[in-house]
Amino acid sequence: MSYDKKQIKNVILIMLDTLQFNYLGCYGNEKIKTPNIDRFARQSVLFENAYSEGLPTIPVRRALLTGRYTLPYGGWQPLAADDTTIADILWGKNIQTALVYDTAPMRLSKFGYSRGFDYVDFCPGQELDHTSFADLPLDPAFKPEDYTSASMVWDKEGNLIDEDSQHLLDEIGCFLRQKQYWRSDADSYISRVVERSKRWLSDHRDKSRPFMLWIDSFDPHEPWDPPSVWTGEPCPYDPEYEGNPILLAPWTPVAGRITERECEHIRALYMEKITMVDKWIGRLLDSVREQGLWDETMIVLMSDHGQPMGNGEHGHGIMRKTRPWPYEELVHVPLMIRIPGIEENRRIKSFVQNVDVAVTILDVLEQLDSEDGLSDHGMKTYGAEDVQGNSLLPLMRGEVDSIRDFAIAGYYGMSWSIITEDYSYIHWLVSEEEKNHGDILDGGGKEMTEEMWTCTAGAKVEMPKHNELYDRKKDPFQLNNIADEQPDVAEKLLEKLKLFIGELRTT
Repeated sequence: MSYDKKQIKNVILIMLDTLQFNYLGCYGNEKIKTPNIDRFARQSVLFENAYSEGLPTIPVRRALLTGRYTLPYGGWQPLAADDTTIADILWGKNIQTALVYDTAPMRLSKFGYSRGFDYVDFCPGQELDHTSFADLPLDPAFKPEDYTSASMVWDKEGNLIDEDSQHLLDEIGCFLRQKQYWRSDADSYISRVVERSKRWLSDHRDKSRPFMLWIDSFDPHEPWDPPSVWTGEPCPYDPEYEGNPILLAPWTPVAGRITERECEHIRALYMEKITMVDKWIGRLLDSVREQGLWDETMIVLMSDHGQPMGNGEHGHGIMRKTRPWPYEELVHVPLMIRIPGIEENRRIKSFVQNVDVAVTILDVLEQLDSEDGLSDHGMKTYGAEDVQGNSLLPLMRGEVDSIRDFAIAGYYGMSWSIITEDYSYIHWLVSEEEKNHGDILDGGGKEMTEEMWTCTAGAKVEMPKHNELYDRKKDPFQLNNIADEQPDVAEKLLEKLKLFIGELRTT
């Protein structure tokens, strides 16, 4: 199976933050409506077992930009001076690069994640950046307490449950100060990112040159604010619900704070928001077709991670990314890639990782003028000799059935996990046992703190006391820990995991 490499001139990467893989029709969800992404899946190659390795938002972007693992090296931190990003590589290669985004963590002071892009357009207002609007007058009709439930914030005596309760109300208030002016989904963040991306494609780019456009949408990340919240109409996925719409949840475990019925409603709002995102992604893809770019552009659509959404298989007892727990609902991500000329409507079971995406993009772009064969990575790499990912082109062309026997995932200095065809195994690095023995494997001997792995307000470094093993075929969402029942399997997987992390640390 081959493709016309001269036909491909451009790359568009579409990142949708916090999109759980099984909240898409093309990944088997029969309830949610995602017709545009499902159509794109039919026109592309869908990867059934794509995993992000180092979590959450910032480490994933670092891996995507550099093609290198982050889990063994560092967590929530700036790009290093010696990090070589895809934008760095394409600079000076006559390939124009653009970043259109509203993902505020990428814009954190001194973090440098827009480095190297020729054109950068940031859309303000999402998480972290929302506090910029804290001093805007708030219409008295909009009260933060009307967008949460009493049990999440107050105790039976009417007092705030904890300090985080006031922080939660303040966070909701900041979002309301912007959203009090919204009238439809045309005012949403995803619409702004899509419209600005379309304008760059139609008005701002140099049409005589190839391009890479990175579109980074923070939606469908919380707050859970789909159209029904602003119109006052019932949520289409939960029309019988009678309580307040719940924009945000506290950073504690859901037990005692969020009822199961409220969890169901939050998941329904999340689905409605995904459906809204799907609508605007459809408009973006339609614009690509209308501008005559469809047959000469590689398009990647993916997410950085999923989202804990309640009890059991939904989130193991938490709502939002408030604990460094690399369970399936968080680390398994959707990934679809369309390369003109490569057979469409195919599904690939091989394990792939987010570090493979940049390598694949560079592989495609490199082959535009390649004359002397490919490197061991399937590419000459345009100077990116230190990449650790693998090109997905051999998989997509049908030349091989697999490029990995397993995937890894986790939080730097907090947790490691390994996912194989038969099992998944989680190793807690700062469990009570390891604390007592001084065996905290952080890769650098540093004391672990919350800010080293996430900037989520109120997040806690709390983890189970014992490592966990799960039968992936019988228990895909990791509810029945069988580590004690199959200690030999657990030991072998831990050995394989430590060996792989150790090898990465030497490269």
